[in-house]
This record gives sequence, structure tokens and C-alpha cells, in this order.
Amino acid sequence: MPRALSKGIDWIQYRLDFRHWKHNSQFSGEKGVGRVAFIACVLSSALTFNLIVLLVTSMDRIGITNIGIFKPEFNTFCSQERVVLIVQIILFATTLCIFHLLEFFVTALYNPTVVTATSFVVNHSRSYTIAMLVSLIEYIIRFIFFPSINSKMMSIIGIFLVMLGQSIRSLAMITCGESFNHIIQLSKKQNHALVKSGIYQYLRHPSYFGFYYWSVGTQMMLGNFISTFLFAAASWAFFKRRIPYEEQTLVKMFPTEYPEYMKSTMIGIPFIHSNRKQNTD
Repeated sequence: MPRALSKGIDWIQYRLDFRHWKHNSQFSGEKGVGRVAFIACVLSSALTFNLIVLLVTSMDRIGITNIGIFKPEFNTFCSQERVVLIVQIILFATTLCIFHLLEFFVTALYNPTVVTATSFVVNHSRSYTIAMLVSLIEYIIRFIFFPSINSKMMSIIGIFLVMLGQSIRSLAMITCGESFNHIIQLSKKQNHALVKSGIYQYLRHPSYFGFYYWSVGTQMMLGNFISTFLFAAASWAFFKRRIPYEEQTLVKMFPTEYPEYMKSTMIGIPFIHSNRKQNTD
């Protein structure tokens, strides 16, 4: 990776982690009220802005209003292809805001003892930041140079996957309640129970299932062909390592229950399977 680009990513991560405000007690720690309020304010403001733009754009396109800001006769740069791309990036930004807000608020409502500013997952990881930057770069290149390279069908499928993935992930967090955690638990907490009801009757890792299809869906919705493949491959590689490792820890916590539970449920991410022999020995 070029040194300048690496420094740029480090700069972003530095601020996402609030290390530039470490001298302020309300921002230095994960439980700082200032940090929580700031992230919530930025995300909710961005969500409101994108919803308003989406509403105005939709009303203009169907003739309810006649602002004409995205019509070729008023704006020669905004061809019909670019108007579609603008709608796609608005949907993408809206999706991101909803995802990060729900991560925090579902945790706050159903697992309040562990909720912190990191529950927004905006500072997820360096890899997550790089993936989002790659996605944005591909979109900008397409918008400027190749606006006609797009697929409405792909975008529609992406919207469906985003809705499916988000719904299943949030439902998993709600069903799991206090047993859910964004970090793999290496030891069993006092209130940690093996959840087998609701969505967990069918998927034993529904939050991973939801995130996988949500992440791929965001790129399909945006019309990014390259990033769709990259997001699918990167997410698959991540869960290929994480799921077997987590299941080994769960077998240790629930040596009788979990091996039986594995037999009646599935992971749902293509070509990722548990090593049951290793786990049950």
C-alpha cells in the first residue's frame, strides 16, 4: 500500500477512535457521554439529510415538484445515468447510517450492561475503513468516467439483500439479548446462555449471516461490480476464520448442548462449514 494512502487511513482511524480528543474525559473513554452523543448526532444528522434528499429527488422525478435540479435540461452534467447513481449513493449512505445506529440502539435496549460508544461500530477496524474507501473510490470513478456501467436488476437485488441482512442481524441481537457481544467471549459469563429460540432455531450465527449479506448487498445496491466481489471475498475469508474459532469456544462453554445444537442448524454463508469432528472431540 502506498505510504501516503496508508497515512491517510491512519488519520481516519485516529479520529474514529477519538485519540485526538483523549485529553477530554467525555471523549477519551468508550463510555464517555460526549463520544456517544457526538457519534449519534453525526449519524442521525447524516441520515436525516439523506432521507430529505432522497424524498425531494423522488418527488421531482415523478412530477410532484418541479425543482429540476437533477434534470438534464437544467444540469447538463447530471445525465439520466448519473441521476441513478446519485440515488444509489444516497441509498448507500442511508443504509450505513441505519446500520450503525441500530448496532448501538439495539445493544442499548437489549444488552445495556455492555453498551458503549464502540457499540456504534463506526471504528470497526482498519480493514472496514479500507473496504469503505475502496467502495467509494470505485463509485466516484464510475460516476465521473463510466456512468453507463450500471445494472438496475443488480441494484434491486442489493436492496433486497440489505433489508434481509439488516433484519436478520438486528433480530439476532434482539433474540440473543444479554448473551450477544460484538467481541468473541473466551470465558462464560454468569448470564451467558445458549440461545436456541427464534431465528437461532435455524441459523446458529444469524448476526454473521446478516452482516455477510448486508455487506455484499450494499455494493450491489451501489452498482459496484468490483467491490461486490471484493466485499464477498473479504467477508467470506473473515467468517471462514472466525466462525470455527468461535464454535470451538462455544463447545468448551456448552460441551453437551452445543454439539447437538450444531446438528440441527446451519451457518448459511456459502462454503463455510464447521469442523464438527474437531469441535465435538
